[in-house]
Amino acid sequence: MAVTRPDDRAPARSWTAGTAIAGILLVLLQMPTTTGIYGLPFTAALLIHLPQGLALPLALRRPLLATAVQFVAAAATALALDPVDGQAWPLTVPGVLLLVAHVGLLAVSRGWRLAALVWGASLLGLALLMAAQVVEWGSETAGDITVAVYAASALLVLVAGSVWQQRSRLAGELSAAQRDVAVEQARRALVEERTRIARELHDVVAHTMSVVHMQASTARFRLPDLGPEAAAELQQIAGSAKAAMAEMRQLLGVLRDDGANAPVTPTATLADLPELIAGTARGGTAGRLTVDPALATREVPEIVQAAAYRVVQEALSNVVRHAPGASATVDVRLAPEGHAIELTVTNPPTASPVAPPGPGMDLRDPTRARHGLIGIRERAALLGGWSSAGPVPGGGWQVDAHLPLAAEVPVATDLPDHGVAAGPGAAP
Repeated sequence: MAVTRPDDRAPARSWTAGTAIAGILLVLLQMPTTTGIYGLPFTAALLIHLPQGLALPLALRRPLLATAVQFVAAAATALALDPVDGQAWPLTVPGVLLLVAHVGLLAVSRGWRLAALVWGASLLGLALLMAAQVVEWGSETAGDITVAVYAASALLVLVAGSVWQQRSRLAGELSAAQRDVAVEQARRALVEERTRIARELHDVVAHTMSVVHMQASTARFRLPDLGPEAAAELQQIAGSAKAAMAEMRQLLGVLRDDGANAPVTPTATLADLPELIAGTARGGTAGRLTVDPALATREVPEIVQAAAYRVVQEALSNVVRHAPGASATVDVRLAPEGHAIELTVTNPPTASPVAPPGPGMDLRDPTRARHGLIGIRERAALLGGWSSAGPVPGGGWQVDAHLPLAAEVPVATDLPDHGVAAGPGAAP
C-alpha cells in the first residue's frame, strides 16, 4: 500500500493529512453530541475525543498504539456518559463513525488480518461495557442497536478496504513488473542495434581490408621493378590485412546472437536515399529529399553513409508508424565547417485521424525491437557525433543528427532515453 511505504513520501503525506482532517471533523461532530445531549463537560469531552481524532493519522504509522488510544477513548466516553432514554450507548453516532473509520483505515493500510482482529476486539469490548453497565439487556437505551449497526458497517468497510488494499498491491506489483520488462526490452534493443552496427561496420571495413590485401598481394606482379625488400614488406601487409579480416569475423561471431543469420546485403549509401523516399511514398507517406550539392564533391566514408542512411530510415519508419498521413521532409547537408554531415527529418502534425499503416508500409525489419532512438543515438555516438529528437513549434516532430566525416573521440553512452523518433505521443 502506497501510504505505508517509506520510499513513497508524497502519497504518505497526503494520506496523513486526509486522515487528520477526517479525524478533526469527526471530533467536531462528537463534541456537541456528548456535551449537548449527554451533558458531558466541555473540557472532559475535549480530553476524551481529541485523542480519538488523532488516532486516525497515527494508525498509518503505529496501528497498535492508535488502536489502544481509540479503545481507551471509546471506553472513557461510554463510562462518562449517562445513558439517556432512546439515545445511542455505549457509542454515540460520531463514535460509531470514528471506530468504523479506524477499522477501514487499518484494512486499507495494513490488510484484513489486523483490521479483523481490531473489529473483533472492539465488539468484545463493547459487549463487556454493556454487560457491566446495562442491568437488563435491551433496556430503554439503544445500545444493542448501536452495537449492531457498528458491527455491520465496520465489517462492510473492512471487506471493502481489504479488497482495495489487495488490488492496490497487485497493481503495484504489475507496474513494477512492467517497468522491469520495459528496461529489459530497452537493453535487448540496444544490444541488437549494436550487433547490427557491428555487422555494417564489418561490411565496410572488410571491403577496405580486402582491397588492401588484394593490392598488396598482387603488387609484385603488377610492378616489375619492385625490389625484394619492398615485395616482402607488401607481402607482410597482405598477411596482416588477411589476419585482421579473420579477427573481425571472429569478433562479429561473438556479437551475433546465437542462431542469428544476418542477410548479406550491400551496405547502404547516400545514393540509396531516393529509393528509400520512394518506398515511403508507396507506403502512403509523401516525402521530399534535399541533398546538399556540396556533398557530391566530398569523399564521404562508407561507414558515415551507412549511418546516415539508417538514421533517415529509422526516422521515416516512425513517421509511417506514428504519424500516418503526415508528409516527411529529409534534409541532408554538409555542416558549415565542412567536417560533418547534418541530417534533419521533419514531419508536420497529422491533419486528420488516419488508419494505421497496413502490411508492407513499415520500413524497418519486423524482427527488431521498436526502440528507434537507440539505434540513431548509437550510430551517431559511434562516429563521435550526436542526435536529438523532439516536437517542433506548431506541431510535428523532428529528428536531427550530426555525423562527423572523420573519426572523433566516441561519446560514452548508457541506455538512451526512450523518446519518440517521429510522431507525437508515440514510443519508437
